Amino acid sequence: MDDRTLRVLEYDKILAMLADLTACSLGRERVARLQPETRPETIQARLDETTQAAAAINRYGPFPLGGLTNLSEPLRRAQIGASLTGRELLAVADCIRCARRLWEYFARAEELAPDLADLAGRLSDHRDLQSEIERCLDEQGEVRRNASEQLTRLYGRQAALEARARERTEAILRAAIGKDILQDPVLVLRDGRFCLPVKSEKRSQIRGVIHDRSDSGATVFIEPLELVQLGNELREVELAIADEIKAILQVLSGQVGAVVGDLQRDQQTLGLLDAISARGRLSLAMAGVPPRLRTDGVTVLKQARHPLLTGRVVPLDFWIGDDFQTLIITGPNTGGKTVTLKTVGLLTLMAQSGLHIPADAGSEVSVFEQVWADIGDEQSLEQSLSTFSSHMTQIIKILHRADSWVRRREAGQVGDMNTLVLLDELGAGTDPTEGAALGQAILEELHAAGCRTVVTTHYNDLKVFAYATPGMENASVEFDVKSLAPTYRLLIGQPGSSNALDIAQRLGLPRRVTQRAREFLGGERLRVEDALREMRASQRDLERERQRTSKTQRDLENLRAQYARELAALESQRAEAMEKGYERALAIVRQAEEEARRIISELQRQPRQSRVTEEKRQEVAALREKVEAEARRQTAPITPETAPEPQGPQQEAAPLAVGQRVHVRSLGREGTVHSRLKPGIYQVEVGAMRVEAPVSDLQVLAPEISPEARQLAARMQMRKSTTFSSEVDLRGTTVDEAVLELEKYLDDAVLAGAAEVRLLHGKGTGALRQGIQKFLRGHRNVKSFASAPLHEGGDGVTVVQLR
Repeated sequence: MDDRTLRVLEYDKILAMLADLTACSLGRERVARLQPETRPETIQARLDETTQAAAAINRYGPFPLGGLTNLSEPLRRAQIGASLTGRELLAVADCIRCARRLWEYFARAEELAPDLADLAGRLSDHRDLQSEIERCLDEQGEVRRNASEQLTRLYGRQAALEARARERTEAILRAAIGKDILQDPVLVLRDGRFCLPVKSEKRSQIRGVIHDRSDSGATVFIEPLELVQLGNELREVELAIADEIKAILQVLSGQVGAVVGDLQRDQQTLGLLDAISARGRLSLAMAGVPPRLRTDGVTVLKQARHPLLTGRVVPLDFWIGDDFQTLIITGPNTGGKTVTLKTVGLLTLMAQSGLHIPADAGSEVSVFEQVWADIGDEQSLEQSLSTFSSHMTQIIKILHRADSWVRRREAGQVGDMNTLVLLDELGAGTDPTEGAALGQAILEELHAAGCRTVVTTHYNDLKVFAYATPGMENASVEFDVKSLAPTYRLLIGQPGSSNALDIAQRLGLPRRVTQRAREFLGGERLRVEDALREMRASQRDLERERQRTSKTQRDLENLRAQYARELAALESQRAEAMEKGYERALAIVRQAEEEARRIISELQRQPRQSRVTEEKRQEVAALREKVEAEARRQTAPITPETAPEPQGPQQEAAPLAVGQRVHVRSLGREGTVHSRLKPGIYQVEVGAMRVEAPVSDLQVLAPEISPEARQLAARMQMRKSTTFSSEVDLRGTTVDEAVLELEKYLDDAVLAGAAEVRLLHGKGTGALRQGIQKFLRGHRNVKSFASAPLHEGGDGVTVVQLR
């Protein structure tokens, strides 16, 4: 894309908004490189990513990108075997944790964001390396005293030597206090050695090694001779500790180096997800929608808003490329003409960059190979360019492209020029007559090349030119003459005017002056203005009629929606009644089972073929007929009490659906509706045969759960069980964040069939543990919970038993 076009349309400000929404420099670097694309498939893929990101963020909150940092330099050094600092190793651990949390996030959001879940699924899992780094280093990146057995022993040895040295020094201090040779009765450390602050003139009275002198020279710091050997031992231990710390850091750095390829690929993926997250957050912030892409030059923007405007923004409806390919916008200054140009241009660039646009759903944006814009006054004193020259410089570049394209099209090499051209105040900055003529010639050239062109102007000649040229259309920005204020509405199909004479008269200019001005305009000019005025009046009448039609259409839609809601409510009542009937039938069956067991028990006590046996058999047969009759009555379709009894096939209440399961009363068999032969008569498949039956002989049955549905449910449970982890790390979150994550985690646990899970929340102040356990007490799926045994984390872990 042309650099000047990107600048005047303020594309860089959109990138700045995106950069502010990234988590680290990895995402910011990708945002800085974002440019409008010209390949529709690439643009659509980016739009899909933005759509999925916005949906996931809206449902599950922002992507968990905490701890993400740019590790390019530390990983490069680890790759060549260099040792990393403690803070660099902690940054590696944080990025590994970030990758794992993103994987878990998209495991939940996979349905809403399948492409992003696939992207997150490429992240490597090096939690063992993360755990080892965190075991060896504290939160400040310092090596822990228990990072290795050798380091633990060295620190113990150091503590013992320091205690001995302190005892000996304190004894020497007490002896020296009585001799008045000390400047202060305290022990001091100099270069890691225990020293006494001795008065300079008394230093000969203490045998030892001088390690330092005060700025004034009045005090020397002497290590008593009897402590020198002890100090040497301490120094040796300190050097050994430093060597062991270096060795630990080197080992950890080597472990990072062993997986540096995975971590570098993860950095690329994490940076991409960071940039996609920013695009999704920007969409939600500006209430954006994904536009439908087109490649035929047609752009339709519904209720579009400029993304950089604040306060009350008047949306615009804009279209081009279908009935016309050149649009000429006229109207007064500050009426919104330039804003319209910038909105169309910037939203096109945003869409071709894979960003959602601030407009209503149903908006369409064509993909252009080039977008050219000449907006604003860029006159240059350094280059001696006037306003007119500045505009012409950009227009000449566009026309050179158009001329070359026309020649290639005439040679049959290309089709129409797939370019969007936006020109502000075409022909301005010079003599109006010459400017208008030049503007017509420029428009004619661009129109012939097949460009989609939008221009703003004050020239009447260009309005007339648009009327006379097929494929061109006039538009205006509305101005309220009564209030002397623009409404900022774009009216396509209506030419505008500057309204200078009307405005001047309403401001108080004498009528004779404005009348004389009209005379100076000339008869032809006034006739054009009168024709345009009549046209605008007709357009307003059509607009009012369109609004009345729209209101009628909305009323019809509301009635249709109300009817659908009432129908749904009736279906719900019917289903509820059927459910009650089914429950009643179950109760009858249970009662019958009890009665049957009683009869069977009496039969077993009777001799074979006795009279009582025959009576009991008859009771069983009668009981079966009773149960079947009652079950049919209870599960029969519910009809209003006031409905008359059906008198024949022609009075069926509602047609049965093909494929609906029914009971054929006359056959005592179940079947499936194959077809409707005529009102009230159906063909039903019963086993291998087809029979005709009236609707009165058919009883609708509840649909069976298909084997496919059962298999789908089983696959969902199997899939959840393979991805589910029985342990969740909630450390570092607030109580509200933990509860939000825990609600979804426990649902996943139940779906996966888990009986027990572990919640890692740490000890800290105990506030997080208390908040989590308060939430668990009222959860429907929690059977019990308790702190883990001491060797498994104690109060830092809660073990939950699920129902």
